[in-house]
Amino acid sequence: MKGVPATASGRYRRIKTGLACLLLGWFFLVPFLRWDRGPDLPGQAILFDLPGRRLFLFGWEFWPQDLPIAVGLLVGAASLLFYATALAGRVWCGFACPQTVWTDLFFAVDRFCEHRRIPPVLVKIAIALLTGFGFACWFTDAPTLAGRLLGGSAAPGSYGAVLIIGGLTWLLGVYAKQRVCLHMCPWPRFQAALLDRDSQVVTYQAWRGESRGRKRIPLREDLGGEPGGTRGDCIDCTRCVAVCPTLIDIRDGLQMGCIGCGLCVDACDTVMDKIGRPKGLIRFDSETNANAKSWTKTLPRPFAAKPMLFLSVAVLALGAALFAMLTLSPLRADLDPQRNPLFVRLSDGGIRNDFLLHIQARQPGLSTLRLRLAEGEAGLLRLASSGDHIGAETVDVTLDQRELRERLLITRPAGADAKGRSPLHLLVQDARDGRLLGTVETQFWGPES
Repeated sequence: MKGVPATASGRYRRIKTGLACLLLGWFFLVPFLRWDRGPDLPGQAILFDLPGRRLFLFGWEFWPQDLPIAVGLLVGAASLLFYATALAGRVWCGFACPQTVWTDLFFAVDRFCEHRRIPPVLVKIAIALLTGFGFACWFTDAPTLAGRLLGGSAAPGSYGAVLIIGGLTWLLGVYAKQRVCLHMCPWPRFQAALLDRDSQVVTYQAWRGESRGRKRIPLREDLGGEPGGTRGDCIDCTRCVAVCPTLIDIRDGLQMGCIGCGLCVDACDTVMDKIGRPKGLIRFDSETNANAKSWTKTLPRPFAAKPMLFLSVAVLALGAALFAMLTLSPLRADLDPQRNPLFVRLSDGGIRNDFLLHIQARQPGLSTLRLRLAEGEAGLLRLASSGDHIGAETVDVTLDQRELRERLLITRPAGADAKGRSPLHLLVQDARDGRLLGTVETQFWGPES
């Protein structure tokens, strides 16, 4: 079929198929995993809650303030990608890139429908829309989304996600195909800086394959053929070109268009088996070993200087992100001073500051909190909404749907040191057991003299 690579069978084809099934299964099925967080909270294991500006990841809940964790994860993931590229070329592109996975899926549809009375365009439209639906499932309750979409009660964003992502899937997977890898994706332009002569890349062993010729031409004597033979192991069958998703000829050398999928390796090994020649005419190998004309391939060098540099950065970034995730505060508390006026002098000589208190709890079990000042800091606390006009050393507050917004009044009595600006530490405790949940640092303002 025109524009569709021929099928190949072998080790790398099995790896590609198995990995594609895992990735597609992850994309479509993980949003349906359940995670019990208690009442009034989503029961989806992984959910990007855009209206609430939250990310639920199993037992974690992330807020916009946790962006440094996302940065650490992204830096770690990018460093792992650099590490894999330095070791084995564009294996990400060939085996795990979404463009490769979905394009390979559409190629499989073309081959399946070729000799059957099934219009491939209908199957591709269904896959594209299903991809849009799968994407939308990450941002809303997945089990009920299909019913809401069909019933017209889904949010406009859900319909937009299905149509936009479905349209992009159709455009990139059905029409653009390998042009994305050749012309649109910036990653091939970076790989030259990551590779070296010892990186494992798809390599044509020209010393063994040239000169090319039909099988009936005598094989070269140094390859075990007859004296006076002129043909190398390559019989110019072009199977390596026929199975290539980007339609390049690997025999022309390493090229930007090679995505490192290894399908040409499988195709060539199959041909070598048929003509009784050793496998490995095309193989994952280093440039150094190929130039040495060795029959045995080299192994990857995971502890070489360049790969180890990328791995070290990945370990540090991911380790820092994991540590931050494991030590996340169970709540977020902000205490914003109200500046108009900076302070109020009371009739008894005390100095009062007004603050806007905002508390958000990550844990659903937190409902009643206790507020007090740190040891050694004099002051009385009271909520503006309470009927208490005196205040107390501790104040209990109740969260409404894990959140509280209140005016907090803090008064330092007459005789306490309240001149100028001084540090203030508000302790937030669990009212049930007194466990310290967080400390808020701010400034207390008083008269200069």
